[in-house]
Amino acid sequence: MGKMAKAFEKEEYETHLWGYPSRRQTIEAHAEVLVIDLQKYAQSHKGDPIHFVTHSLGGIVLRAALNHPDCPDEAKIGRAVLLAPPNQGSSFARYLNNFWLVRKILGPKSGRQLLKSQTFDHLGQFPKSLKVLVISGTSGWNPVIKEKNDGKVGVSESRLDTPHEQITVSCGHTFIMRSKKVIRSSLAFISLKETAQIPHQAPYKEQSDL
Repeated sequence: MGKMAKAFEKEEYETHLWGYPSRRQTIEAHAEVLVIDLQKYAQSHKGDPIHFVTHSLGGIVLRAALNHPDCPDEAKIGRAVLLAPPNQGSSFARYLNNFWLVRKILGPKSGRQLLKSQTFDHLGQFPKSLKVLVISGTSGWNPVIKEKNDGKVGVSESRLDTPHEQITVSCGHTFIMRSKKVIRSSLAFISLKETAQIPHQAPYKEQSDL
């Protein structure tokens, strides 16, 4: 996410790259760590909205964190861009769950949750006070996913069941965050310039590639 962070820094945003050892803890445990970091930041930025740009499972971790009882309000009043999030689970991941070696590599924590989950609604929904944009890739080829996909997650699998905006871009899953179009769209959404580069879209409707 370094290229994304640099683009935001050029626009004078204060950025923080947050990483997590995805296979060592559950999604909920990662969310608790994120909440602690959000609390520290909110204490020194009282009342300032915190914005997010996440990739893949990071969007699910954020979702869990925002529903944590100790999550600060500052994290619930900004904007979030979710890149290739498996909000409805991943049919490809569930297919891989059939293979013992894959289960062993991904481990019994968040990896196992991804391999088995049909949805992540049990983690709660994004708060209504947070504006959300989902950016989904379409340049992948995966015979297991019976729709447009980024190689790992289908377009419909990235959608939320709650109001949000969604656009698709011709990108694969792993490097979607490095796309200039994705970076430009993320900046536009976070900086409230949707009308310039992201035409308004009703909830749940898919927009064609930029």
